[in-house]
Parts: sequence; structure tokens; C-alpha cells
Amino acid sequence: MKSGRILQSIIPFCLKYKVQILFLILLILHIFLRGYNLFQKASLQWDQVDSAWAAKSIIVDKHFLINGPVAKGNSGIYMGPLYFYAISIFYFFTNLDPIASPLFQFSLSIINLAVLFFVTKKLFGTKTAFVAGILNTFSSTVMNSDRTQSAYYLIVTISYLIFFALYKVLSGKIKYIRLLAIFTALSFHVDFTSIFYPILILFALPFFPRNRKTLKEILISIPLFLVFFIPSILMYLINNRSVSNSFTNLFQNSYHGLHLVRILQISHDAFISFEQILEIGFLRSFVFFIPVIFAAVYYFKSPKKQSLLLIYLIGLWTFIPWIILSTYSGELTNYYFSLPMDLVIAILSYLLLFLFQQKNILYKIIPIIFLVFYIKNGIQLFVSAPGGNLLPDEESVRQSIANKQIILYKDHDPISYIYYVYTKNTASNRNAPKK
Repeated sequence: MKSGRILQSIIPFCLKYKVQILFLILLILHIFLRGYNLFQKASLQWDQVDSAWAAKSIIVDKHFLINGPVAKGNSGIYMGPLYFYAISIFYFFTNLDPIASPLFQFSLSIINLAVLFFVTKKLFGTKTAFVAGILNTFSSTVMNSDRTQSAYYLIVTISYLIFFALYKVLSGKIKYIRLLAIFTALSFHVDFTSIFYPILILFALPFFPRNRKTLKEILISIPLFLVFFIPSILMYLINNRSVSNSFTNLFQNSYHGLHLVRILQISHDAFISFEQILEIGFLRSFVFFIPVIFAAVYYFKSPKKQSLLLIYLIGLWTFIPWIILSTYSGELTNYYFSLPMDLVIAILSYLLLFLFQQKNILYKIIPIIFLVFYIKNGIQLFVSAPGGNLLPDEESVRQSIANKQIILYKDHDPISYIYYVYTKNTASNRNAPKK
């Protein structure tokens, strides 16, 4: 009798807070798949060591860094420093131990899941958001990215926030212009692909609400945008000639003009996010049609102006990076085309849900089979993921210290940094490099 009363009180509670409960379950799954054996699977390579020395410079040397991660190779161009200050918080609480690197990345993966879920919920509804959360949690591409600490990881999260803010502005919510300015400014502390966003905004500008309130919000947002560039402005003033020369040299060495042949050559690169999230090799040629199919389905279900604006922005997020990078003669990597990654997850989730909601049983089976195999592949990757170099390198350094061996500093070498951490209070490391 008593258990029946408890059940009667639990059921209404679960129904009332079903969205929150289901998201909590999704979050627990995400935390387990990302956090289990976190340190055993963690690696410390070039980018991670660079961040570690930057954190040491901020925490130990009390330096005020005005430059962040390098924009591109040895270009001499740097992003803003906020990324280094963010990761320094983790290094502070771990006493500079490099386990801060996987802990920081683990935290970012949770933030990305939250951003993906809540933005998708606002754009496409709660059910689509849950499907997107499942794809994100079990995607082998996302899972691998969630294990590698790097500044460019944030491209995906910030890009989705900029997309959302821009869409809200185009929908008449002009207060989002301030958030658009902040998110865009933050992108210049992450990666040089941030140059895409002003161009994307420029192409969306004709659809901004044309009134005095819009102008007022733009004027308010300009100082909000510029305040994030204070470190970069200081660096430019201090190193005026060298910074200008770096930009000029990068442009001269990398720009080869716009050519149709090159555009066609990198067409698969432009749609790499669709391939990576879809994870079905034989559908590689099919990915070009996914945005078109989505546009047709989405507008068919909701034939209004806002739908066309959303489709237009999706087109911009796909084609602008494609066209711009086709003029770039340097080496291209997958993450250059990762701006629409969260958007791709949302689009695929929307189409899967659309199929499941059809009356024909055959249509319902397709998304079910897809998700079953998707989850299966994600679990297999989770089980078979190899160990990283962090713990073995730490053990190697401990053994060297026990044998009274001195490890000399080597640029971007994880062993050098770990040795510094373990011996930072000894005379052998008083000449540790300063950022």
C-alpha cells in the first residue's frame, strides 16, 4: 500500500520533469563515456604542451599574456589569450600537473553537449535535441575530439552559438546582437577560422531588422566586441611592424585566387562534417544532398519566412568556408571545415526524427536501425580506445628522477614539461623557459 503511494507520487513527478530527467540520463552517459579511464587515455602532445607552458607562465611567472595560441604554424600571428587563461584555472588547481589537460577537455565536452542540446531545442524542438544529444554522445568523431585538448576544439561550440544568435537577430530578436558580438569576439581567441564569421554576418546583414533599435544595439555591441581585442591591440602596438609583416606574408604565401577546379577539388572537404557524423562509408557521395533534403523537409513542415532564413544561414555555414578555403594554397585539415559540426548533428537528428514520425513502418525502422548501429559503434570505440602517453610519460619521468637523471628542456616536449613539474622546486629547474 505504501509502495503504491510512493509510485503514485513518483510518476507525476517524472512526467512533470521528464525533459530534465532524460537530459540528466543523457549527461550521465556522456560523462561515463568521456570520463572513464580519463587519465589512462589522455595524451600530451604539441598543443597540450604549449598550453601547459602558457599556464605555467601565467601562474608561476605572473606574466600577463597578450597572445594566445598560434594562428597558423610559424606565421607569427597569434589568437587572443583567453583560451590560455581558461586552462590556467585547471592548472592552478592541479598544481601545474598535466592532468589538467584532460580535465579541461572533459569539462569542455560537457559544455559542448549542453550548448548542442539547448540550442537545438530552441531551433528544432525538444525531441530533435535529444536525438542530437544521443548522436553527440556516441559519435566516434566527437568522442575522439573530446579526448584531445586543443583550442580549435571550441570552433564547433562557438560556431553554433554564433549561428543561433545570428538566427535570432534575423528573426527580429535584436537583443541577440550583443550576444552575437560577444560570441564572435570570443572566436578570435580560439582559431584563425574566426575570419569566417564577419563574412557570414556580412552576408546576413541585409536581413537584419531595419529600424532605430537595431542601430542602437549595433552601437552598444561595438565596444562589447572591441573589448575582447585589447590584448591583440596591445600586441600590435608593441610589435607593429612584425605583426603587419606576418599578415602580409601569410596572405602572399597562401592566397592563389578563386578557381572552379580548386572549388571542386575540395568539395568533399567542405562536407566532411556530414561524413564524419553520418559514419557510413558507402553514403559518402550522398552527403551533398543532405542539406537539400533537409531544406525541402523543413520548409514543407513549416513554410514561412523564418524557415527560409534558417535554411539560408545553413547554406552560408556550409558554402562560405568552402569558397574561402578554396583560395588557400596551404595544407587543409578537417577542423578548418568544422564550423557546421553541431549544426550537422542537429540536421541529421531532425531528419531521423522526421522519418520516425511517419506512419509507414518502413520509415520508422530506418532511424531505429541507424541509431542501434550508431550506438554500437560508439560503444566499440569506447571499449577499444587506446591508452595515451600522459601516464607512461609521467612514470618515465619519475623513473628518471629516481635514477638522478637530468632531463634537459626541449621545445614542445611533454617529457620536459613533466620533468619541470616534478622538480620545479629544485635547482635543476630554476632556468625553466618563460612564455
